[in-house]
Amino acid sequence: MGSPPFLSQCLSWKRIVGVFFLPFILPGFAPWHKEDLVPGRLHRLQSRFNWSHLTPLELKDRSVGLQTESTGQGRPHFTLEGHKFLIFGGSIHYFRVPREYWRDRLLKLKACGFNTVTTYVPWNLHEPERGRFDFSGNLDLEAFVLTAAEIGLWVILRPGPYICSEVDLGGLPSWLLQDPQLQLRTTCKGFAEAVDKYFDHLIPRVIPLQYRQGGPVIAVQVENEYGSFSKDKNYMPYLHKTLLQRGIVELLLTSDSETAVLKGHIKGVFATVNLERLHKGAFNQLYKVQ
Repeated sequence: MGSPPFLSQCLSWKRIVGVFFLPFILPGFAPWHKEDLVPGRLHRLQSRFNWSHLTPLELKDRSVGLQTESTGQGRPHFTLEGHKFLIFGGSIHYFRVPREYWRDRLLKLKACGFNTVTTYVPWNLHEPERGRFDFSGNLDLEAFVLTAAEIGLWVILRPGPYICSEVDLGGLPSWLLQDPQLQLRTTCKGFAEAVDKYFDHLIPRVIPLQYRQGGPVIAVQVENEYGSFSKDKNYMPYLHKTLLQRGIVELLLTSDSETAVLKGHIKGVFATVNLERLHKGAFNQLYKVQ
């Protein structure tokens, strides 16, 4: 007799939901202060953030998106529409979850206390053949993002073009390999032209979903962990410019391992690191960037 479905070894929690957070806000996680401790009992620290009005459905008047702020006093923090804001983000990849289950999974994410969902955008699935694009059915990115907004979740979009995500070729379409001279993840003419054509189809779908357009997308990631690859110093600035030229106006960020952030960050773009575990010195390289 086989294992019950809910015990199937084929279901990896990493494939269902993975926590993605911006380490710059880690200091804000501390739930207690000495002054909150009273002999004989504990007083829970009053919430530093009033999030009741900072949801996609409640926040109607929008002019200032997600930003970072550091006054020199206290810890640096994020702001949304000028209000102090803490990101609790969990990843759900729409292309890995049957569309019929999107709402259920997003509701469960919110029930866990998250206020933001992050998702990759897989180029290999959206353009399975050169010039043939598919944003329908289970690949309907816009529907997924709007569903998240209806539920009350903000969205951080990670469009690549390379996404890693434990998929073949990091989500780059295999037809790129038909050109033996093409150099992946560089400003090589063949690769850059393919990225441009893909973004010409993808980014116009993202524009109306941005925060300042009334949508839930508060940030967009540029590529993914390029510091670990770092074959072309012009590649990340090229992608940065490509997104700006096509109308991305929300906060842009990069994501690298703690040891590769110096090679993967872009001047003027918010840098983040991802960690397997929190340890002393985890942010040493990040502090050199910002």
